[in-house]
Amino acid sequence: MTVEPRLRRVEAQTVLAVRGRISIDELDDHIETSMRLLESLAPVAAPHFVVYCDGLAAGKDGTVEVCQPVDERAPRHQDLPVGVVRRIEEAHCEAYVTVTRAELAYPEIDDVYDELDAACRARGWERRGAPRELYWANWDFLAMDDPACDVCFPIADPEPHLP
Repeated sequence: MTVEPRLRRVEAQTVLAVRGRISIDELDDHIETSMRLLESLAPVAAPHFVVYCDGLAAGKDGTVEVCQPVDERAPRHQDLPVGVVRRIEEAHCEAYVTVTRAELAYPEIDDVYDELDAACRARGWERRGAPRELYWANWDFLAMDDPACDVCFPIADPEPHLP
C-alpha cells in the first residue's frame, strides 16, 4: 500500500473521553464499550475518534483515549461517571489517509501508520501530537473492503496563511 496523505484543518471541539491503559487484545472491546458509554451520556456532534497516546503493540500496553465530540449542552464534569472526562480538543491540522475495515486489522494497521509517517516526513510535515483514528462509517453495514475510517497524524500546519 502506498499512501497519499491528505490535509485538513480540524476546529476546536468539546469532547467526552474515556482513557485507559490497555493491551492490543483489549482494544476492540475498549473502543466499543467506551463509544456505547459516551453515546449514552450525550448526543454525538461529530464522528468518534480514538487517540493512541503512547503507542500500542503486541506485548506493549498503551494508553488509548476514545473521544466523542459533543455540543455545549453535554454534561459537565460533576455530572459524568468516574472515568469519563469532558475536555477541549484543540484546533489543529492533520495529515490523514482513509483505510478499509480490513486494513484496520492488527498487524496490518501498523503498515498504514508506518507509511503515513514516512509520507509526512518526506513532505517535511512535522508531527504535533498523538496519532488517531477517526471513525465516520457505520460499522453495522461495512464489508471488509469498504472505507471505514481515517488514520490521522496532527501536524504543524504547512500552510498557516490559508483559511
